[in-house]
Formats: sequence, C-alpha cells, structure tokens
Amino acid sequence: MRMESGTAIGITIATPGFIRTDLTLKAKFELKDVMRIVPMGSASECAKAIVESACRGDMYVTYPSWYRVLFPWKVLHPQFVDWAFNLIFPNKSAMKGNLMMPEHKAE
Repeated sequence: MRMESGTAIGITIATPGFIRTDLTLKAKFELKDVMRIVPMGSASECAKAIVESACRGDMYVTYPSWYRVLFPWKVLHPQFVDWAFNLIFPNKSAMKGNLMMPEHKAE
C-alpha cells in the first residue's frame, strides 16, 4: 500500500498486543489462571500510542512495547507460535490431546 500511494499518504502499521478491553476481560475471566500472568495495556494508551506514532510519521507502532519481541517468532516460526498459543490458550472446540508440534514439510 505504501508503494502504491508513495509519499503522498502516510501509512502507519499498528500491531496491538494484549489490550484490556471487554473482550479480553471476558477471556481473562474464562482463562483466569493463564491471563493473570499476561500484562495488558489499556485501550486508551494504545490509541494514544497509535495516534502519536502516526503524527510523527512512524512506519510501525507496537503497543505494549514488550509485544515486539514476539514479532520475529511470528515471522520466522509461525507454527511454533501457533503451537505455543494453543498450549497456553487452549481452544475449547479443538481436541486437547493434540498438542504435538506440527511438522514442517519440505516441498
């Protein structure tokens, strides 16, 4: 999108991490043991960080900042991140016994 618009339009890509909202509070209630250890940023602080970054002309913004350490893992090893999140935040509809790391198949 940046390449198509050139410098005429500033584009800031926002990557919010765990933000305290009604949805996360519901998840926190359902997964109280796990979510208690996950630090969450406030929605207003997240919005403020995004607006300030866009006004500065930043290309990217990640809030809370600690969430940035997960990005290389998501890009380089997405299967590991999926496996870890399924282990920590089990999907109630999925089979809980299937926690094996998925194999990478060379094509």
